[in-house]
Amino acid sequence: MLDLAIVGATAVTPSGISPTDLGVRAGQIVELSAPGALSEQAARTIGAGGMLLLPGAIDPHTHLDAEMFASRTADDFESGTIAGAAGGVTSIIDYAFQPENGSLADAAAKWHAKAQSRAVIDYGFHIAILDPTPDAVVEIPRIVDRGISSFKIFMMNRFEARVRDFMRAFRAAAEAGALLTIHAEDEHLIGYCTERLLAQGHRGVEYFAASRPPIVEEAAVKRALAMATIASAPVYFVHLSSARAIEAIRRARGEGREVLAETRPIYLYLTEDRFREPQGERYVGYPPLRPQRDVDAIWEGLADGTIDVVATDHCCWMLQQKLSADRFTRIRPGMSNLETLVPMLYSEGVGKRRISLQRMVDLVATNPARIFGLYPRKGAIVVGADADLVVFDPNRKVGIRSTEMHSRSDYDPFEGFEITGWPRETISRGEVIVTDRKSDARAGRGQFLAREKFSPNWREL
Repeated sequence: MLDLAIVGATAVTPSGISPTDLGVRAGQIVELSAPGALSEQAARTIGAGGMLLLPGAIDPHTHLDAEMFASRTADDFESGTIAGAAGGVTSIIDYAFQPENGSLADAAAKWHAKAQSRAVIDYGFHIAILDPTPDAVVEIPRIVDRGISSFKIFMMNRFEARVRDFMRAFRAAAEAGALLTIHAEDEHLIGYCTERLLAQGHRGVEYFAASRPPIVEEAAVKRALAMATIASAPVYFVHLSSARAIEAIRRARGEGREVLAETRPIYLYLTEDRFREPQGERYVGYPPLRPQRDVDAIWEGLADGTIDVVATDHCCWMLQQKLSADRFTRIRPGMSNLETLVPMLYSEGVGKRRISLQRMVDLVATNPARIFGLYPRKGAIVVGADADLVVFDPNRKVGIRSTEMHSRSDYDPFEGFEITGWPRETISRGEVIVTDRKSDARAGRGQFLAREKFSPNWREL
């Protein structure tokens, strides 16, 4: 007997979009059939007529229970993963930061301790290399062997003083089969722009975008591409925000380089005009929001395949924490958007015919799984995969209200947006954990995801 059957839905699978019934046993998909043709009865059946059946989304860029600016983020691994599940996210990959005077293994151990008793969905880690000492570089292959097969480099905050050391980390990661994720903003250009603005007395959030203009991102992307070429290392650029950066990625791809690109929701739905609103601090993240022409370029990059992944960079604060800074350089970066990742991309992307439904699934599920060593266990509706599934109502209308969201943050950057399309059920490894926006998930039920090494042929998996 099946543990669970989902019948009547239109499923999005790697082979196409069609009416499909699905059977689950022991947490895995064991059968896909034509409507009404499942071979066995089920202990529980979910009727999903008129619904879409999607693979659970994978968000490979979160910051839960993170410490920044002498503060801790509003969401830990419990509240953050509940928020994700409520929006159709069934796996995350969070960033573990190398501690000061500590090792990469110390970072992994600390993040395991944060997640293992709290996460309600499955989780993995990247490790951010902040101090690329010889000892840290030597650790890289050992960390990869433990199932953490990606590392982050921030091209700001003391990067320039250690470029050769970071180059050694680039090479060691490549030799170990790991993927480098790059925060691309040029440290010196930011410093110069910021100094000039502050010298002119410009301290408010309305000057934040001018401190990090698009050329800052473009310059860092080009620099990182050169470094990666010398080190023979594949690179994945996180949260790209500008037309100039996207064009640099296109040119590199045209030259045959192995380069991957991610963007985040705020660059699809918001512009830099938000910084001039009351409490514009709510919208500060790195890089800044951009003009409408950059928003249009990001959508074009999603449609034409230049951008491979949409991920949230979920790093949220209480409103007072965002408003308490005395200048734009001290505003805590980041905001809540795990819960809205999938429904907003459906509503604004698929619903407005900017991207196809299959493309949306690739951006939030299949591509992250392939890139980060989780496919085919995650990211697709195929026999043998974990039963991470979303029964999605394409016609449900939801107004974004922070008081109705699951994040502990007391504001939402998309407050007031009216969305068409929202998950009805979220299923993790065969267990229904959210129904009609209400979570039944038990803290600690999430499992650590040991990931495979990066495959240069990920698109062909």
